[in-house]
Amino acid sequence: MNCQRIQESFLDYQDGRLPPAEANAVRAHLKTCLECQREWAGLQEISLKLDRLPPVAPSPRLRAQFYAMLETHRRAADAPSPFALMRSRLDRIFAALLPARPALQFALVCFVLAAGLLVGARFLHPPVDPATADTIAKLQRKVDSMVPLVTYSVLQQQSTTERLKTVLGTLNLKQSDQQVVNGLLNALAFDPSVNVRLSALEALYPHADQPAVRSAVTASLPREPSPLVQVTMIDFLAASHDPTAFSTIEGISQNQTYDQVVRDAARRALAQL
Repeated sequence: MNCQRIQESFLDYQDGRLPPAEANAVRAHLKTCLECQREWAGLQEISLKLDRLPPVAPSPRLRAQFYAMLETHRRAADAPSPFALMRSRLDRIFAALLPARPALQFALVCFVLAAGLLVGARFLHPPVDPATADTIAKLQRKVDSMVPLVTYSVLQQQSTTERLKTVLGTLNLKQSDQQVVNGLLNALAFDPSVNVRLSALEALYPHADQPAVRSAVTASLPREPSPLVQVTMIDFLAASHDPTAFSTIEGISQNQTYDQVVRDAARRALAQL
């Protein structure tokens, strides 16, 4: 078993859900791999912090979320992805062709370019014709628009444990730090881990008064593949009483391709909206 498969098995190993042979393989790997030992220690630290949190009364949506999660795991076990082999081959191709950490290199290039433009504009003061000034302004806007994408690309270089730790670190932030909010919205829309997406959505509750946050959650809802996260997103929009989400939630309630639990949650949300 390689490091990625070992780390993906950590939660099942911690809960004692792995078959004996796989559990023995994880134990043997942890004895010799320093990287996996660090990941395991980080997971234990997160688990300890979560255990120390004060008890919270179960919300009304807990039962629906549990059955949605159960159905998700059942489907994943019964129907393995037909794209798994293709994805592994593509990963090997890109790993051979691209640098080990392209996001960091791309981020460095963008920031150096932006810094160069700023220094040149402030200290050199060369005569610039209007056409050149307009070109520089457009380039600056492009660099600024790339910053959130580069930030999330750098975040994606981290392991699932580290990304989860980053999101959990924002749970107690009440102020509307736009950079934090943008990072949470990116995690909700793009992170491959269901746990990270759920944690990001939970951290967005203090910012539900922002129309941009509600619009982003509404836009992410139809693309969300997990019924568990779908139900939680619908509950988020219902709790924020956002009327602009009505048509999206109504479409889900009538769409037979969605899980029954998700459609039921959508109907309950329509009554609140």
